[in-house]
Amino acid sequence: MPIATLLSRVIPPDALRRKLIAIRLAESIGKGVFISGSVVYFTLHVGLSAGQVGLGLSAAGFSGLVSSVVFGMVADRMSRRKLLCALFLTLAAGFGLYSLVDTAGAFFALVMCVGFVEYGTSPTMSALMGTLVPPDERVRLKAMMRSVFNIGFSVGIGVAAAAALSPRLLVVIPLTTAALMVVAAVLVTRLPEGERKTIPSGLAKFAAVRDLPFLGVIGVSAVLASHVTIVLVTLPLWALSRTSVPHFVVPLLLIFNTVFVILFQVRASKGAETVAGACRTARRSGFWLAGGCLVIALTALTSNMVVVTVAIVAAVLVLSTAEIMQSASAWGLGFGLAPEHAQGEYLGAFDLHVITQNIAGPAVLSGVVIAFGLWGWVAVAVVVLVAATVITPVARNSERRLVAQQPELATV
Repeated sequence: MPIATLLSRVIPPDALRRKLIAIRLAESIGKGVFISGSVVYFTLHVGLSAGQVGLGLSAAGFSGLVSSVVFGMVADRMSRRKLLCALFLTLAAGFGLYSLVDTAGAFFALVMCVGFVEYGTSPTMSALMGTLVPPDERVRLKAMMRSVFNIGFSVGIGVAAAAALSPRLLVVIPLTTAALMVVAAVLVTRLPEGERKTIPSGLAKFAAVRDLPFLGVIGVSAVLASHVTIVLVTLPLWALSRTSVPHFVVPLLLIFNTVFVILFQVRASKGAETVAGACRTARRSGFWLAGGCLVIALTALTSNMVVVTVAIVAAVLVLSTAEIMQSASAWGLGFGLAPEHAQGEYLGAFDLHVITQNIAGPAVLSGVVIAFGLWGWVAVAVVVLVAATVITPVARNSERRLVAQQPELATV
């Protein structure tokens, strides 16, 4: 693919969208540096054990269950641009403080605080986009931003790898991330404020997590987002422990997945701009995801290294297709089912479908397939197919509730 064609897919022609893309790029490079280098930094530089690092990072993930909704609510009630800028500056301070951490207690306290703030940036950014970008353009822009995120994340991995070459350079990992968060904050100040919808008086707090039809969409979407865990955790574990795939192939699978998303995410977003279109895309993503699971299941039937390797690579291709479709559908459903006056809160709640997958997915999916082998993969495929089948009626039920609420809210 020509470079010019690729750049046209990830760099919008207008200044506003380029600013949003630039913010995402700075954030993604910073996260790529820290996420890929954090284990090395905390074990070799700080002196923590692998168990302590893992426990701390998991605890940070749990904080997202609360902060994504809380900061979404805050974003609906104050300047979203100012809030996003404040969040990035707070993250910069937090990542900078990692360079001073020298005990497990300080690490646990700081990683929880940083995690809590970090999970607030996504709903705040999405809510700000909702005030700046027309509804029919939001999904495509989110797709561009995701492609850019993968590019930036890959750059960040390279920076972390370079820093890991010398013990003296390890401190560059948190400090580089801190600096990039400052860059993101400065770029946010160059955005317009955008118009916010007035919140109706008497609206119940935590309305999103009380909205049962909307929670149903989140739950089904969490199942369809299983590709996250499968590609990052379950498939590598399966390949290393239950197949004859050469070990050097396993890291290459993630590179292949990353490049695939960069090239095709924007194209996959076409048609997911509406709730109906997002449902169709989500259903197709489920079929692809189930197909990927079944391809992996076949590797339990042979020990031929060539056949297994080809099957694993083919499965990553299928799973990557499911990933870009599911991501696009999630943006369409999130924006389409969020009331205009509570976009931050509802988008923050919708982020729970990925957060819960990140927390529960590794233990559940890996446990099932490692314990039951071929039939474990078949069981996962069946559950995914059920989710793909019910996503449309579940989303339509939530949409009907949203439409029914509009006259009531208008008269409050």
